[in-house]
Amino acid sequence: MTKKIVAVTACPTGVAHTFMAAEALEIEARKRGDWIKVETRGSVGAKNTLTAEEIAQADVVIIAADIELDLSGFVGKRLYRTSTGAALKKSAQEMDNAFNSAEVYQGSAGRSSSAGKTELPGVYKHLMTGVSHMLPLVVAGGLCIALSFVFGIQAFNEPGTLAAALFQIGGKAAFALMVPVLAGFIAFSIADRPGLAPGLIGGMLASLCGAGFLGGIVAGFLAGYSVRFLAQNIKLPASMEALKPVLVLPLLSTLITGLIMIYVVGGPVSAVMEGLTTFLGEYDLYECYLAGNVAGRNARF
Repeated sequence: MTKKIVAVTACPTGVAHTFMAAEALEIEARKRGDWIKVETRGSVGAKNTLTAEEIAQADVVIIAADIELDLSGFVGKRLYRTSTGAALKKSAQEMDNAFNSAEVYQGSAGRSSSAGKTELPGVYKHLMTGVSHMLPLVVAGGLCIALSFVFGIQAFNEPGTLAAALFQIGGKAAFALMVPVLAGFIAFSIADRPGLAPGLIGGMLASLCGAGFLGGIVAGFLAGYSVRFLAQNIKLPASMEALKPVLVLPLLSTLITGLIMIYVVGGPVSAVMEGLTTFLGEYDLYECYLAGNVAGRNARF
C-alpha cells in the first residue's frame, strides 16, 4: 500500500543541505513506491510549500532541520524530527525511523516533555537559527565594504564620495546589526515572538559595551530562557492573558536581560573579547597558518 509522506528541510545557511536532504528523501521514497512532497525552507524562503490538504492526508511528517522552525501547521500529525545531515546520508534509516518512532505533535506546549533529552541539540539549533538570520547581514555588509575599496583603500575617508557611502552602508549599518540580530533570533528560536525584543535589545547592549559576538550569544540565550521561564510561571487572569506576550513578557525579560548584560555579563565578556583580539593580533602569518591548520584538523574529529 502506498504511503503518503510530507517533509520539511532546512539548514542554517538555507543553501546546500536544505536541497540535498530534500532530494535524498524524494529518491528514497520513490524507491519504496511511496508518495512524498518535500517543502524546502531555504535562504530565499519556502519552496514547494505544503498545503493543508496534503498535510492532513499524510501518514507521517518528517522534519529534517538544523534550525528551529514554525511547526504549528503540523499539530495533531505523527511527526519525526531529524537533521539534514542524517536525512542526506542515512535517508533509508531515517525514513524507517519516521514510521516506527514518530509521535503525535502537540505544538509548543508539548516541547517541555522531551526537553531533557534534546537540550544539547536544542542549544545548537537555537544558535544556528541566530547565525542563519545574521549571515545575510555579514554577506551584504562585507560586499559593500569590499566595493568601497575598489575606489582605493582609504577612499572611504573622503566625505560625500560613493566609497564613503558604501562603507557607511556596510560597516556602520549592516555590521552594526549583526550582533543584535544574532541575539534576537537565538531568543526567538527559544521563546518564539516574545523573545525577539529582549534578544535584540540584549544584543545591542552587547555591541555597545564591547562584548561582541560572545556577548550577543549570551544575551540571546539569556533573553530566550528568561522569556520561557516567565511564560511558564506568570499566571494572569483570563481577561489579561492577551497582554502577556505583547507587554508583560517582553518588558520583564528586557529588564532582566538588560540589567544582567550591563552589570554582570558585559564587563567580563568585553575583557575576554579584548584579550582575544590582543592575543590574535600578536600572531605572525606563519603562526596564524599553523593555528588554522591545527584547528581544521581537530574539526575533522
